[in-house]
Amino acid sequence: MDTMVMAMAFKMLSLLLLCGFFFSNSFVIEEANIQDIQWAFSQNKLTSRQLVDFYLHQIEALNPELRSVIEVNPDAREQADKADAEIKSKKELGELHGIPVLLKDSINTKDKLNTTAGSYALLGAEVSGDAAVVERLRKAGAVILGKASMSEWYQFRSLKTRNGWCPRSGQGVNPYVASGEPCGSSSGSAVSVAANMVAVSLGTETDGSIICPADVNSVVGFKPTVGLTSRTGVIPISPRQDSVGPICRSVLDAVYVLDAIVGFDPRDGEATKEASKFIPVGGYKQFLNKDGIAGKRLGVVRNPFSGFYNRSTAISAFEAHLTVLRQRGAILVDNLEIENVDIILNPYESGESTALLAEFKLNINEYLKELTHSPVRSLAGIIAFNLNNSDLEKTDENGQEVFIAAEMTNGIGKQERMAMEMMANLSRDGFEKLMMENELDATVTLGSGMATVLAIGGYPGVSVPAGYDGDGMPFGICFGGLKGMEPKLIEVAYGFEQATKIRRPPASPKNLLFNTIMSIHSHVSTLFLLPLVLLQSGSIAITGHAFSIEEATVHDFHMAFEQNKLTSRQLVEFYLGKIHKLNPILRGVIEVNPDALLQADKADRERKAKLPGSLLGLHGIPILLKDNIATKDKMNTTAGSFALLKSVVPRDAGVVRKLRKAGAIILGKASLSEWAYFRATVIPSGWCARTGQGKNPYVLSATPCGSSSGSAISVAANLAAVSLGTETDGSILCPSHVNSVVGIKPTLGLTSRAGVVPISPRQDTVGPICRTVSDAVEVLDVIVGFDYRDEATRTSSKYIPQGGYKQFLNANGLKGKRLGIVRNPFYMFENGSVLPQVFEHHFHTLRQGGAILVDHLEIANIDVIYGSSGEGAALEAEFKISLNAYLKELVASPVRTLADVIAFNNKFSHLEKIKEYGQDTFLQAEATNGINKKTLLKLARLSRNGFEKLMKEHKLDALVTPGSNVSPVLAIGGFPGISVPAGYDSKGVPFGICFGGLKGSEPKLIEIAYSFEQATKIRKPPSFKP
Repeated sequence: MDTMVMAMAFKMLSLLLLCGFFFSNSFVIEEANIQDIQWAFSQNKLTSRQLVDFYLHQIEALNPELRSVIEVNPDAREQADKADAEIKSKKELGELHGIPVLLKDSINTKDKLNTTAGSYALLGAEVSGDAAVVERLRKAGAVILGKASMSEWYQFRSLKTRNGWCPRSGQGVNPYVASGEPCGSSSGSAVSVAANMVAVSLGTETDGSIICPADVNSVVGFKPTVGLTSRTGVIPISPRQDSVGPICRSVLDAVYVLDAIVGFDPRDGEATKEASKFIPVGGYKQFLNKDGIAGKRLGVVRNPFSGFYNRSTAISAFEAHLTVLRQRGAILVDNLEIENVDIILNPYESGESTALLAEFKLNINEYLKELTHSPVRSLAGIIAFNLNNSDLEKTDENGQEVFIAAEMTNGIGKQERMAMEMMANLSRDGFEKLMMENELDATVTLGSGMATVLAIGGYPGVSVPAGYDGDGMPFGICFGGLKGMEPKLIEVAYGFEQATKIRRPPASPKNLLFNTIMSIHSHVSTLFLLPLVLLQSGSIAITGHAFSIEEATVHDFHMAFEQNKLTSRQLVEFYLGKIHKLNPILRGVIEVNPDALLQADKADRERKAKLPGSLLGLHGIPILLKDNIATKDKMNTTAGSFALLKSVVPRDAGVVRKLRKAGAIILGKASLSEWAYFRATVIPSGWCARTGQGKNPYVLSATPCGSSSGSAISVAANLAAVSLGTETDGSILCPSHVNSVVGIKPTLGLTSRAGVVPISPRQDTVGPICRTVSDAVEVLDVIVGFDYRDEATRTSSKYIPQGGYKQFLNANGLKGKRLGIVRNPFYMFENGSVLPQVFEHHFHTLRQGGAILVDHLEIANIDVIYGSSGEGAALEAEFKISLNAYLKELVASPVRTLADVIAFNNKFSHLEKIKEYGQDTFLQAEATNGINKKTLLKLARLSRNGFEKLMKEHKLDALVTPGSNVSPVLAIGGFPGISVPAGYDSKGVPFGICFGGLKGSEPKLIEIAYSFEQATKIRKPPSFKP
């Protein structure tokens, strides 16, 4: 065996020597920068040919795994030989002379290479000439090594397409963590440079496509001011935002490349003419000053960018880096806020999406028209190609809905101009104002979250490696500035890089093998471990023990914790990943908790120490809270409105205190119908100003209902384990019903409302929304109980059974239960609906379970309850009083009364969409002058003589109704209800079944709901239909 190992090792050693990995003159190519390589050229220690050979062999060895190079240039060696001949002639040559460069596959080259944006639709197309930046690279003597893979069409074809994927090369892989994100769209450029498959590379960016891949692949990405580099000959999206920039292993290399590619180009005249005035005499190399940080004013913008990472390693490293910057002489202006950053980061609210769709269609059609030859000549042609070649383009799997949306645009019209104007205003009043008012030289942010802020304003940014998290995944630090501020950004970025020197090469097979060979006498067995290392890097730790998180229950999680198949950190990371992927579509989450991973680590430590309760209940379980439930932490509590953004609550809500005590992890805040759907009558369910329109994950065009829309959406789509919602009338039961989840609306006062943005002390309640009845009961057990800040809990706490509610999770719980059926008005379905047959089947199931069904009952005065009960008038008066009291208690707040909120909405009508939706309910509430006691007496009488009387006279344990139509009956009396998934209509939209009872009847309702759920097991994960 040892003989075989040695033979294999020496064979690989010979190959590496052939490649030029290291030479007798002791020059190592791996990680060498341009300065090192030029020195080696000058000392005859290296030739451009050897350099190209080395990189071609690296590509041959690593690209089958990493898939970051889409084509190699058949003329690369010939270009290298020409460069070597010129070096021999002792001519005065530039820094890029003889240096191999990899180009993103959207940058034209008039040679034997294709330019396809990763798509088969452009394979074989002929460009009319080199891109302008390629002309400059050739002039500088660079060797065009090949084309880098990318997210196909800049990930602009479909929201379903994964970062780093294109049909021509498949899925690009992060060289540090194979299961990690390579990001995009310049994924191949970053991966190749990181893995030492090329010296330097070029990427392009419209929004994040240089900054993000650089961030997660531990390389330097330089996104220049728009127009500093020509976009001529680059497949376009937007002339306002497109930019071409270097992606390299060091700031020095990136600056050398930048110097080569900047400058005026008459074919991209307007943008390059404007930006060329920023180019300093003598170029950018003069700013490579390791002391460049000294005296610089750097603005630290934490919110929301630090929250995007949620990794304790990244957060702590960022703090350490800020200390380094101070030590090097920077003046840090900390905790700055970019005005309207939430809008800027939402492409639908900022107008970015609207503008880009129209710009893309216009510009891609123009680009295709200019090609010498092409299989497609328009966006419509590409869409048709994808349909006709769906096996190649994976159209059935990934779709092309963004392309279709772009094709439906009709030029730059009023809507698009307004969108562009809005982005200009957001940039001026946000980033520019921040920079100027604070006299900043740059902003400092963690990761790539700042990319959109820089993108919509055409501002430059530099990402520099900043560290690696626990599993080895890289993260970066981003320095951003105003247009033309590249000199200052270079000084800061280079100074930081030289002070920290964080970057390390990935543990690729070639690197591991090289290290093995260098000490082969003591590490020879490592050769046999290489395949295992690669297999492990491609697996996800949480699936290594055959445990699947999706659809898992709280009980499942605790079993996995106990068997060491899962940690709370892995669970939180999974949900953060799902939120990152799906929330841009579903908008179920309004904020993630920047401390979620710290809380997870704490839970893991407590479990390891076998602390009492650490394997029970909600300990270590991530929970999402509706954004009207106060948390005294780094998150906002805003009821979805900008009016409460940056308000400071005095303390955690009562239910949150109980959750923390139980060891639950507060994952974040769920979106909601703004102000619990109490601002206006015409606002769509699930809409709030801060996130936009929440989407039903089963059928995206269907209602998500509200107001606890985000809580239900997120749990249904596996963005969280469990969640909390609130209800005044239907706001737990309705979202649960249409999102195929379980919602428990508890008896009024069973759970505290202290610290919850209020509507009515008579009707408000807090309850769980989860995927199963058992999970909902786990949450309920934790949050019920007396709270001296909510007097209603004193009365209702008497209903809490000794031993809690879990004891009622009885699969035979239907046996002997008397269930009432009120057909009018609850079972009046539309003609042709599948619901009548479905519910008759459910009645049969209930009877089979041993229930006694009392059919054809009627609730007295049901028409009054639904028509003229006075509920609306009572709620308006109670809302004004309760909200004013809540706002008054806030430590800090932009608004202190309902009148202030109304005024804020009028002042910021573009944010709050007052013209579109109004605020008529607010205005009616503000016009009230105290509570009409007669109305409250009427509501109490309707409950007593209606639902209560029905339940008692017929000795019912529960009322059974479809959907959530019964919610007003339960709401006005403070009665409990549970909604359980009951089926899906012909379009795939879910519907539920509701079990309602008298105050304190939760034990019976849980038995009934759990028994029905176990007998039917209807819930299935969402399908994301249009």
